[in-house]
Amino acid sequence: MTRDVARWGRAGALYDLVASAAFLTPWTAAGMLSLFGTPTSDPMTLLFATLFGTVVVMWSIARWRRPEPLLIGIDTAGRALFSLWFVWALWHGQTHVLAVFLVLELFWGAAQLRALVRR
Repeated sequence: MTRDVARWGRAGALYDLVASAAFLTPWTAAGMLSLFGTPTSDPMTLLFATLFGTVVVMWSIARWRRPEPLLIGIDTAGRALFSLWFVWALWHGQTHVLAVFLVLELFWGAAQLRALVRR
């Protein structure tokens, strides 16, 4: 049902908003990255972290406001790609904390895909 797509789409958007809001500014992003053991003295690292935070927060707001099947489908594909990049980073020895984010991406991707297929 389209209502399930909207419900899961909004829930995923809320998760993304909460998980990404700390990356909106260089100062908050530096704090978050330091929790993962990532050096934050490089302005380029902070630039890309804040670009990520800004785009994900804006995309979350768009999906919250308009949880249409097309947007949720695009987001589901994006979650598959994010999951792939988490696996890549873990494969290359990055912090195991990323596994938590990987599991959450897989969960939200599967929930949204299920709702999309069932509509």
